[in-house]
Amino acid sequence: SLPVVTGVFEVLGLVLTTFRIYFRIRIGRFWWEDAWAAIMLLSGAIWMSSQWGLLLTSGSTSIAFAWTYMITFTCIVTAGRMSILFSIIRIVHGSPRLKKFTHLCAAFFAACWIILIVEKAWQCATDRSWEHVPVSSGKPYCLVKKQISIFQFTTDCVAVLILVVLPLRMLWKVRLPRRQRRMILSIFASSIVLAFAALFHTVGQILNRFVVMLAGVNVQIATSLIVCNLLVVVTYTYRFLLQDGTSSSSTKDTTDDTSATGDQDDDFTRPTRQPLTTTLNLTTVDLSLSSGCPDGEFSQNGLSSQETS
Repeated sequence: SLPVVTGVFEVLGLVLTTFRIYFRIRIGRFWWEDAWAAIMLLSGAIWMSSQWGLLLTSGSTSIAFAWTYMITFTCIVTAGRMSILFSIIRIVHGSPRLKKFTHLCAAFFAACWIILIVEKAWQCATDRSWEHVPVSSGKPYCLVKKQISIFQFTTDCVAVLILVVLPLRMLWKVRLPRRQRRMILSIFASSIVLAFAALFHTVGQILNRFVVMLAGVNVQIATSLIVCNLLVVVTYTYRFLLQDGTSSSSTKDTTDDTSATGDQDDDFTRPTRQPLTTTLNLTTVDLSLSSGCPDGEFSQNGLSSQETS
């Protein structure tokens, strides 16, 4: 059934997030994108616990779990977006205008996060009737209004558009072997899956179908947990295969370049370094200007001038 399948993928997402955080700490590359992944991991663990608590308890305890379930869902989705966006910010090597735009996108995600939590909390706190009128599952659950659902779906679509278009714009001029370029762009493009999951969730809310909405929530959580970690996990697997000697010559050149500098790039997102060039300046000595010098002295001075050059 769908709940079992989504549950398996949710656990898989939590495992991938745990591995991602461990790997980034081990190689000394833990950054903001990984901090957001850690927030998503914590929120995901709390969300899964509250889901089971909501199903297995009753009364005021189940109401508390319903609140936790609702708030942590928004935290997981937003933290996943932030992690992907900060992955993009980390690899920005373009104009300051592009970098400023990515920071504005981060502020937009944070603002949407706060607005959604405030709207949901305000509705569910002012109208407490949902605590005494259980949904079809027999458990209390606060179904948000259609306006909030539409706003949430709109922000989901805008966020996905940003997370897909920005990498295409940024990595277009980055010098990478073709296979690596396709791999990275495909990983970022996988964020489109998040839009379909959000649509599934929104349809259930608008139609007031709790079963459909619950399935949409689980699909959205599972896809957020997995897509967020694809860049690190897939590229780690790619490097692992490279160590077995299965890389192409162009990929080997790039790997050798980063290895030679002692600064390996774990996801192939840094520009290819140009070889250093040294310019040698030589001095030309005019023999006619040294006619008044003794032969021995001239030879010595001429040799000294060439050595100095």
